[in-house]
Amino acid sequence: MKDFWKLKGDKVIWIIVVLFAMISVLAVFSSSSYLASSKDVPKTAIFLEQIKSVSLGFMALFFCYLIPLRFYRAFSFILFGLSGLMLLMLFIPGLQDVKNGAIRGIKFFGHTIQVFEFAKVGVILYLAKALEKWEDSLYDFKDFALKILLPVGAVCFIVMMNSFSSALLIGMVSFLILFFMDVRFKNILITLGILATLILLMFGIYHAFYAGHPERQKSSLGKVFNRFGTVEGRFQDFIGEHLEDETVELSEAEKMKMEDEQRQSENAKIAISEGGLFGKGPGKSTQRYSLSMAFSDFIYASIIEEYGLIIGGIGVLTLYLVFLFRCIRLCIRCRQSYSSALVIGLSFLIICQAFLHILVNVRLIPITGHTLPLISHGGTAYLVLSAAFGMILSVNKQLDKQAAREAMNQTLIEQNKDIENEQATYNN
Repeated sequence: MKDFWKLKGDKVIWIIVVLFAMISVLAVFSSSSYLASSKDVPKTAIFLEQIKSVSLGFMALFFCYLIPLRFYRAFSFILFGLSGLMLLMLFIPGLQDVKNGAIRGIKFFGHTIQVFEFAKVGVILYLAKALEKWEDSLYDFKDFALKILLPVGAVCFIVMMNSFSSALLIGMVSFLILFFMDVRFKNILITLGILATLILLMFGIYHAFYAGHPERQKSSLGKVFNRFGTVEGRFQDFIGEHLEDETVELSEAEKMKMEDEQRQSENAKIAISEGGLFGKGPGKSTQRYSLSMAFSDFIYASIIEEYGLIIGGIGVLTLYLVFLFRCIRLCIRCRQSYSSALVIGLSFLIICQAFLHILVNVRLIPITGHTLPLISHGGTAYLVLSAAFGMILSVNKQLDKQAAREAMNQTLIEQNKDIENEQATYNN
């Protein structure tokens, strides 16, 4: 028991987690002026709320870290099923948390649970187990489609109805797992072709039957195309076209949200520009008073404004890249396909979400609404991604234990050989 509290696993990853927590608390407190004024609460209340979120995140991380890898392997399909059940709960009217025309989560004892976050990890657990269980039967595209594409596609379809960017992220991470786990490349190419065809077909159906007909979008089938107008609006805004374009049909709530996103994106550009190379200094941001989502969707821009491009921008980016390289190193050590797929999937989930956030903040891609992992204001995403770090460290802990046992066995073998040699010499 005396070794129970000794942390095992990659110490660099542990340090990165602690650094993320420190950056998160400082950045959220400094950038929450707009949030505090809108809620009419002191900034200290936001600070304490973030401390609570970080503490819960560490609890989730430690809990998942302490769980043996064999548990994840045994219950991957069940955990995936539970995440799918949570997605289906989005269709229960009394549980829905609706914002700006989209269902953002389910209400549970006065709190909103963003079930999309659980779906992201659930899909990764499913793929890791499926690739291990059916490793020898995925060569044929029919088996590949039934065992891989159908479950993952069903999740992406449900998520797409209320968060197109989350569905895109799940699909992106899934393809990366399949690619790096050496799934037959022909099957991946066929899947990409089918996916591209389906997306074009769905946008075509949207324009043919639902664009310009809000009453049709309220039907059961019309809800499938709930986010298509928003996606087009964001792309047109990104390339500089006006929202009033008659090809984009949005509700009043969605138009207001889009206009707010435009303003925030412009303020984020101003924050990065004013931050320069060395920043204005901690707590000296000016855009935090007008950038309403500076504590979440645009926290990277807020960090650059205060700490500069070198320390804030490149520094945070470097932490994510170092984490990725440590996970790649960990993956190379894995001897079983389940462990490899799990580490690849979780690490790419964190990195892809981080890069989507960063690219939105520097205005290289349209707005997606993704937070910066383990830095943005706490919530379901912070808790789930903390748990993802814990799962990775659990795999790392298991590998270290195996390496220690092998080293001990090797030492015993060498000692036995020495004893045998000494005995032979004595007998002679």
